[in-house]
Amino acid sequence: MTNTKNFEYSQTINVSSKYSEGLKAYTRKVFNYMMISLGITALVSYLMLRTNLFTHLLAIKANGVGYSGLGYLIIFSPLLVMLYMSFNRNLSAKGTKIGLFTISALEGASVSLLVLYAGVHNAFQAFLITGIIFGAMSLYGYTTNRDLLKLGSILTMGVFGLFIVSIIGLFTGGVGIWFSYLVVIIFTGLIAYEVQQIKDFYAMTGGKGEMADKIAAFCALNLYLDFLNIFMALLRILGNNKD
Repeated sequence: MTNTKNFEYSQTINVSSKYSEGLKAYTRKVFNYMMISLGITALVSYLMLRTNLFTHLLAIKANGVGYSGLGYLIIFSPLLVMLYMSFNRNLSAKGTKIGLFTISALEGASVSLLVLYAGVHNAFQAFLITGIIFGAMSLYGYTTNRDLLKLGSILTMGVFGLFIVSIIGLFTGGVGIWFSYLVVIIFTGLIAYEVQQIKDFYAMTGGKGEMADKIAAFCALNLYLDFLNIFMALLRILGNNKD
């Protein structure tokens, strides 16, 4: 009887160990996709600043400088790609990753304009602060036993609210600096929720196969957008303080 119990206990330990290692590998995959995306955004932003390509996104208007027609197209194109990815149920894992990296490249244009506005020193500060926030909230989301589903639902509603306000702001002269602080708060909370979701998706898929890879790319997209939105909001805050 004792040997049987020891065997069952040993088997439980082995299963738990394999699950833990598999989850870590799957989580690393998600974060690798995310880091590649950030690298693409940084590269595109650098090239645009280096070559002054960002000037094609701007237009001189009666009340100052605003976006040109091309500028508006570039600004809204990531949203169009995301909508296509969300509603195309037949999209493969490869197609999902292509969509993720395409969004990353397009977002480089927006980042280049904000870096120009805030300055390189403030951009470095914003990146450092964002990195610290992201690291802390990712660790919390991965290790906490608290169910963050309810919090995630509330924050997701907050994101929709931010989106509506930002669209209105485009046609009414912009939004106040309070908006950027709100962006930081909401997307900071979303990091923990979305990292915790990785564990749920791994439990559902086992971390292998086409569907698991596709979900990993979507998880990476969510975390990439969390990081990017916090970074860009901090750039606006620091740029505003610079003035």
